[in-house]
Amino acid sequence: MRERERPHNVEVTLGSYERGAESYLRHSPQEPHSSLVAFRERVLEQMAPRQRLLELGTGPGRDAAFFEARGIVVQRSDGAQSFVSRLREQGHDARLLDVTRDELGQDFDAIFANAVLLHLNPGQLAALLERAGEAVRPGGLLAFTVKEGEGEIWSEEKQLRRYFRFWREPELRQLLERSGWPTAIIDRVQGPRDRWLQVICRSAARRAPD
Repeated sequence: MRERERPHNVEVTLGSYERGAESYLRHSPQEPHSSLVAFRERVLEQMAPRQRLLELGTGPGRDAAFFEARGIVVQRSDGAQSFVSRLREQGHDARLLDVTRDELGQDFDAIFANAVLLHLNPGQLAALLERAGEAVRPGGLLAFTVKEGEGEIWSEEKQLRRYFRFWREPELRQLLERSGWPTAIIDRVQGPRDRWLQVICRSAARRAPD
């Protein structure tokens, strides 16, 4: 496949993770917030042992480790080579994957993305949602989190320059429905500082060919 140009917001954000992986890890909590713990458990309740999960933006790998410890087969991936290299050094099979331009794969039972898709603008998220629908089995699961709010910002938090897009539930639900994810559960939760939207949805069943 001919490589597409990486969008500016993704180019800058991934560049920050490439150069600042150590800074990101130093400034990130070592233990998950209670809201994330509950979200992971809700996702797990909808899966069966040995099912295949593609994680987007694995980062340090804590969420992947949670699912693997409970019998899920996880394909780790990240858009930053810095994190992919760390994961491989730890003995994991990790894939370098840019969610805005790379193929996701096929026949996954679920896709999980915690605090990753908030770096995409609406057009980029819509395109990713459509490709995610092709990457999972019919009726497959998609679970992700984004920050709740209005508009978009560039942030220097954790000493990394990164793009963030905020979402309200009605706008996000409409985008999901248009992109082939019609049955979404969206919970509003309070994180350590920000309010988050936690999304769990299933893809529409694919029509059989005529």
